[in-house]
Amino acid sequence: MTNLLHTDTPRPDRQWTVTADGADLAVFEWGDPAAEPLVLVHGLTDTHRVWATVAALLTDGFRVITYDVRGHGRSATPALLAEFRLDRLAADFFAVIDAASPKRPVHTCGHGWGAVQLWEAVCDPRANTRIASFTAISGPNLDHLGLWLRAVAPHVRLRASELGWWLRGARWSLDPVPVARRLYPPRVRTLLVERLGGLSPVPARIARTWRTDLVAGGRIAQANLLHHLRRPRVRRTAVPVQLLVDSTDPFVPAALYDTSTRWVDRLWRCAVPADHWLPVTEPLLVAEAIANFVDDMRADKSAITPRSS
Repeated sequence: MTNLLHTDTPRPDRQWTVTADGADLAVFEWGDPAAEPLVLVHGLTDTHRVWATVAALLTDGFRVITYDVRGHGRSATPALLAEFRLDRLAADFFAVIDAASPKRPVHTCGHGWGAVQLWEAVCDPRANTRIASFTAISGPNLDHLGLWLRAVAPHVRLRASELGWWLRGARWSLDPVPVARRLYPPRVRTLLVERLGGLSPVPARIARTWRTDLVAGGRIAQANLLHHLRRPRVRRTAVPVQLLVDSTDPFVPAALYDTSTRWVDRLWRCAVPADHWLPVTEPLLVAEAIANFVDDMRADKSAITPRSS
């Protein structure tokens, strides 16, 4: 892996645009175009920049592809709230991989709501042939969580602290724009990353578009959070899934990851003593976790693939 410092902000090797459902998405790439494709999806209020160091670390073995989720960074902002629903965001992901790697399955990793978006994609029937593996960081499947809440509601009185930022996010989603602008300016974000990451200084990878990123993040939460918790669907996947569990994450309790166990055919869980902003505070750890998981998947495939004589 390439040797990089936290203070570096690596630039992508290539940039291009893909149109998905009428919205232009800004796509960024690192590494050899012929290498195995790996797609990284950022969370709310972030942009592709949150993955910069992780992407650069992985260029020795992957063609790393990131993109600005609709409404964020350089991607187009839809006018209607319904256009931020998870099915639209998953369609964006498939549009990106169909353009970038039409004949070859991709490995994926999502952080926060980027993981939530990818959960929607890996539970889509297209994932069986288009997604080779999925690593989820700080983002559970909302439908799995909703089904779990339905199951435990008659028996357990849940405390707000047990659901962490997801319940706080529900309040945020009711009126995201003023709350986001008042409570989450760049200086607050940087302070949180430094304090919760235990590192100082740490680049928060904030883009110049942070104001519109905040609004778009709020609209994604508003369009999806309560909707899926109240009306969860049964969603299964055969895609190999690795859960990278941040054991000291103050926002996403480890118990939330348990909700997906019965719905995933092949599930790995890796606990790490780190915080919510792993791609920024521990990029080497994230890069190694992804690379090791992909190596394991390659080994499994090699073991079950008949060899030609």
